[in-house]
Amino acid sequence: MSDGDFVVRAAVPEDDPERVFDVLWQLAPDDARPDATRLATAWPALHAQAGRRLLLAVAGDTFVGTVDTLVAPNLTHGARPYMLVENVVVAPGWRRRGVARALMLAALDDAVAAGCYKIQVVSNAARTEAHRFYASIGFAQSAVGYRRYLTAAP
Repeated sequence: MSDGDFVVRAAVPEDDPERVFDVLWQLAPDDARPDATRLATAWPALHAQAGRRLLLAVAGDTFVGTVDTLVAPNLTHGARPYMLVENVVVAPGWRRRGVARALMLAALDDAVAAGCYKIQVVSNAARTEAHRFYASIGFAQSAVGYRRYLTAAP
């Protein structure tokens, strides 16, 4: 998928996880950056996970956005799978240029192709601008979510 200034494509093992993380870090810039070894270990595991697909928005040779998706098998709703969406991030200089929309529409296309009955995205309650964006592309607030963060591994 392309809008002229950028293209949306699936991440591949040959992509540099350090450069991908540079975009992802926008979500939690106060967190410590994982060391290169942890990123290098997580990267092939991400690609090996069944149903997992990381979509990238790429401008030239620069990563400008991400959407991380997981199609999960399911026993309800006619045994149709569902898609979980995480890490919807757009680099600051690329916001309000259609990057998030293109990424989310690509994820929607993947979910339809996989026969999913729903796509689920969870957003921090304080991110009201993101909530307006999700509503603008057809998502509806339909649940109350809960999280329990666990302590970091040593």
